[in-house]
Amino acid sequence: MKKILSILLLCICAACSSNKNKHVEIEQVSAEILYEKGEKDLEKGDYKDALKNFNRVAYEYPYHNLAAKAQVMEVYTNYLMGEYDLAVVVADQYVKLHPANSEVPYVLYLKALSYYNQIDIPYRDQENTYQAKKAFLHLMKRFPNSQYARDVKVKLELVNDHIAAHEMIVGRFYLSRGSILSAIKRFQKVVESYSRTSHIEEALYRLVESYNFLGLKDEARKNAAVLGHNYPASKWYRESYNIVQN
Repeated sequence: MKKILSILLLCICAACSSNKNKHVEIEQVSAEILYEKGEKDLEKGDYKDALKNFNRVAYEYPYHNLAAKAQVMEVYTNYLMGEYDLAVVVADQYVKLHPANSEVPYVLYLKALSYYNQIDIPYRDQENTYQAKKAFLHLMKRFPNSQYARDVKVKLELVNDHIAAHEMIVGRFYLSRGSILSAIKRFQKVVESYSRTSHIEEALYRLVESYNFLGLKDEARKNAAVLGHNYPASKWYRESYNIVQN
């Protein structure tokens, strides 16, 4: 029995010694090697391994000149993996730690794209749409002449159109339920804040329809006039004209 216990103790000690050696070996890997391994893993599509190596550079060598670069690669790798929430978290950490770094515009762009790629259909909650808009606007405000400015402008137009579509869906729902004042608020928001989207014509028509339903003829005529002045050939103007005349 004593002999068996002695053997077990020797095995445990050997295992502990082996683990210690492994631990020392891990600590001795340089930042340069870890970063290079991360890049190779990324090229091969081994995103998880790449992320581990970039993470080790950032946290084991926080004062190394590769630490900030590794953190950028963390954001990028999470983005490629579809781990958008993690990409946003790491992006915020990076900007907080390196506010003057030349990579900040790129990191902010990846953060905005992380929200943008999670935008759902207009019938569902639009929290990510609003977050994407906020992130794109923040990037444009800080770096209006960045290399991402043109793409950001295009995506902002798509985001605004998406938000306007959501507002119209909610407004039409309220209208169908007889909640006219709630519907008017939604349509008015489209007219005031999203007049450059494809939904502006219908929004004006719905205001004519809603005000007419409430008996507010002057308000109905006013919105019909705006619609006719700006979109005289629109089918929505013809419908508005019929409502006002009748």
